[in-house]
Amino acid sequence: MLTGIVLALAASLISVRIFAGTDARTAVPLWFILVLYVLAWRYGFAAGVIGSLLCAFVFAHFLFDPTRSWHVEDAAARKSLLWMVVGTTAISYLLTPPDSQQKGS
Repeated sequence: MLTGIVLALAASLISVRIFAGTDARTAVPLWFILVLYVLAWRYGFAAGVIGSLLCAFVFAHFLFDPTRSWHVEDAAARKSLLWMVVGTTAISYLLTPPDSQQKGS
């Protein structure tokens, strides 16, 4: 699980470096769902959910204006972050094997 979270953070920081000066940065969290999908599939539910939350914080702090702030001015960027977290949470839940869901109850 910890490996998946670290990989998600590393991928989000790399994405910030690549897309920081482009007009496509609003769509980065939506495309990042694919990265988180693969990590959730490989490392499990917790890695997908915790990874998506931490990546949303990284994107909000470093990618969107005003940078170095948790506030995101652009409404489209806020919606993109929200969809990334909600979509990844749903996908991570669906990828969790039924056996591990029953053990927790």
